[in-house]
Amino acid sequence: MDPGHARRLLSEIPDGASVVDVGGGASPFPRADHVIDALPFDEAGAGSDRSCHRLLDAPVRYSRERWTRLDVCDRRPWPFADKSFDFAVCSHLLEDVRDPIWVCSELRRIARAGYIEVPSRVEEQSKGVENPRHAGYCHHRWLITGHADGLVFRHKPHVLHSVNDAIVAWLSPGWRVNPRHAVVCFEWRDGFEAREELEFNESRIIDELCAFASEARCLPELLVRVPLPLATRIRRYALYRRLAHGRR
Repeated sequence: MDPGHARRLLSEIPDGASVVDVGGGASPFPRADHVIDALPFDEAGAGSDRSCHRLLDAPVRYSRERWTRLDVCDRRPWPFADKSFDFAVCSHLLEDVRDPIWVCSELRRIARAGYIEVPSRVEEQSKGVENPRHAGYCHHRWLITGHADGLVFRHKPHVLHSVNDAIVAWLSPGWRVNPRHAVVCFEWRDGFEAREELEFNESRIIDELCAFASEARCLPELLVRVPLPLATRIRRYALYRRLAHGRR
């Protein structure tokens, strides 16, 4: 979760509110009273961001007893009654899972309000985030757009990686998408819409990707520098050079 948004939520959520973190096992939100994730409790904080509570210097409220391990896309209702929680946090999960529409329906069911954070299409349609040869993150399944009333999901197509006009930016070592443009943050109360935008025609898929990229390239301060020691930058350039030639 973006640290700035995490700190804001910590300050805004009432102390007496019941909070659930859905899919946060790799970096659980410390204010969560309960966590739902595929990872076991003993692997909490095993993600690339490590433990969120250490970054935020905040004590945790969840525990082994309040940790539910399950497949959130199993199409079986999660083991909680309707509106069991006052607030649900779901950060950097929906882009990964096979059925985000189902996950959103269960979020709406078990919580009265919530916060969702996902990578933006700007990030997912930029090369060099992980690898100069592919756009965004290799394991992400969806391109997600936030609107006033909800979220729209588009399948992240393989053709994205091979159409230059569909790429928002090419990131060299030491550069990244501006954090203002790198994530979609969506807050909801009393429900929200979640739908998949279906398209099977290759030409229309490419046209939509290119139209989005063309508009996104006009965003102010699209890229920002990441301070790197000289030795790290040299190693990163060497790595990207190997990857750009298809070597590991």
